Amino acid sequence: MYKSFIEKKPVSMDAQSIASGLAPPCAGDLTYRICQQHVEGIVLVSEEQIEAAVSTLYRAGLVVEPAGAAAFAALAEDKIPDAAGKSVVVVLSGGNVGKEELMHFPD
Repeated sequence: MYKSFIEKKPVSMDAQSIASGLAPPCAGDLTYRICQQHVEGIVLVSEEQIEAAVSTLYRAGLVVEPAGAAAFAALAEDKIPDAAGKSVVVVLSGGNVGKEELMHFPD
């Protein structure tokens, strides 16, 4: 979706990510239009930042799939403008991650 926002139209791309739920092959027309209306901005986080977020949440007793931990990664890495000192809600979602996959994340 980030690339679509920059190009101001839905685009296709070959994205590979541990957060597969955030890397579809294209931004759909309907999804793009809805985001254009309601999304103020998009921030990017690295694979390593997502991995660290999944690990942090796991140590806190939460099993969250990589795509579901991306917003937490953005907050933890200070990528959300003007969040410091404010009450912030982060939706953590998805348990689509198995024990085998979790073993590959950092402690």
